[in-house]
Amino acid sequence: MRAGNEKGEGRMGTVVGLLFFVAVVLAIWNLAPPFWADYNFKDKLNEFARVGRHKSDDEILRMIMREVSDNHLEGYITGNTCKINTMETRRVIRCEYDRTVDILPGFKHTFHFKDEADQPVL
Repeated sequence: MRAGNEKGEGRMGTVVGLLFFVAVVLAIWNLAPPFWADYNFKDKLNEFARVGRHKSDDEILRMIMREVSDNHLEGYITGNTCKINTMETRRVIRCEYDRTVDILPGFKHTFHFKDEADQPVL
């Protein structure tokens, strides 16, 4: 029941605000997994870069590709997208890949991830 001086206005603003809130939550829901997978992958690259010189670059690449599989990045990262450069005192690993994400229905964006690990070899 409404009082005599209430007109019932403002409902449209509530609906628009609610739709906006749902859109933001959905966008975060769709954006979080790719960025979380990249964060975990980058952390593992740093770990692999610190592996001792007893491991060859090919062995390191196999370790990276196993991690790619564990993080479900197979469609984005291949053996050609990662470069490993082992020097006397350090190892540099660079991986670049693109990943297209459906942020909202009908709205896609391609993110370019460029991960680099430069660590001293232990």
